[in-house]
Amino acid sequence: MKKPDQSKYNILYLDSGSGIGGGQRSLLLLLKMLDKERWTPYVGCLGESPFAMEVKKTDTHVVPLSLPEAHNKTDKVKRFSIQDLLNDFRQLRVIGQLHKVVKQHDISLIHANSLSVALLGGVVAKWNRIPILMHKRYATSYGILDKICEKLLQRVILVSEATRWDFAPEKKQTLIYNGVDLDAFQATQAEVDNLRTELFPKNDKTEYGGEDSKSPIVVGVVTRITPEKGIHFLIRAMAELKDTVLKNSVDVTLLIVGGPYFQKDQEYMASLKQEVADLDVADSVIFTGFLSDTRVVTTLLDIVLVPSIIPEACPRTIIEAMAVGKPVIATPLGGNKELVTPETGILVQPENAEEIASAITELASNQEKLCEMGKAARQRAEQLFSCEKNTSLTEAVYRELLTAY
Repeated sequence: MKKPDQSKYNILYLDSGSGIGGGQRSLLLLLKMLDKERWTPYVGCLGESPFAMEVKKTDTHVVPLSLPEAHNKTDKVKRFSIQDLLNDFRQLRVIGQLHKVVKQHDISLIHANSLSVALLGGVVAKWNRIPILMHKRYATSYGILDKICEKLLQRVILVSEATRWDFAPEKKQTLIYNGVDLDAFQATQAEVDNLRTELFPKNDKTEYGGEDSKSPIVVGVVTRITPEKGIHFLIRAMAELKDTVLKNSVDVTLLIVGGPYFQKDQEYMASLKQEVADLDVADSVIFTGFLSDTRVVTTLLDIVLVPSIIPEACPRTIIEAMAVGKPVIATPLGGNKELVTPETGILVQPENAEEIASAITELASNQEKLCEMGKAARQRAEQLFSCEKNTSLTEAVYRELLTAY
């Protein structure tokens, strides 16, 4: 039996993402915060991916693998298509690759960042008699695949109660909310002012300080552009706002921050821009494209919007909004309802542009409430979502598994 305090341990992290979404950003932060005196991290991923490039910046070993790429999640319930599964089966050769990596680098523990790599890594872990855990970053069901995976794992790290498996033993599941670097995520006023100048020309209606200007409120969604994020309902909410009394006192501008990932997402982006034109809200909607440094734009926003139409596990957008003291308007799906309280934001029904518009009106027309919610959001982030707490709890799971195995 290994004793976790007698030596340094090598951990193999597995991630199949080619891009950088919330799960990848959470893993990157963990790699940055990890106690390198105790743990040596190796990351198995798609070798030439943007994610691999970011991993290298954390001074972590990258192990290029032929992993199954992330699936196109466009269905509200079934998150895997037949084609996705066929592609995965074709890539079962990665099991041999993983076995060689475990032997070559004397891996003591495998940490999988998604279900697909947990299934593959679970086989290799059993083969090599080492523990494996999975970060469960999804709140929808994969049916039989979930049950097969659970049998292969020694532990599941849940990012919210919404991700809990009702069929798995409670002792096998550990709740650890995603973390954020509460200090580093703060943008300076100069950074915010520079971005504001870039997004809003000086003669724009949202400039502060004009004699006849109305109060400017900037709301926004910071996410990958894909249908399940419900962004089209935000555009419809902006159209709703045009016909309210709010228009006489407040100028609301919507920022859509992010880029498409799959081909269907490209088509979705095009449909969003067409809807902006059709609803005649082009003067109040800005597509920024992908921004690598989301802390500045999140700090710039007055209200952060999360209009997801499928359950999400623990959206980083929400905890990052709270980290910079911003209230959140979100749908009560998945982990959202755990993160957003009545003190820190407003929950609205999914696929309901009218409710979104009403919630924006409620906050945009009441600066005192807007500020109070922002302060409460920051306090909640300090209590639950610090990266130090997240890392400490995760390392405790490593020690427990290594001691018991």
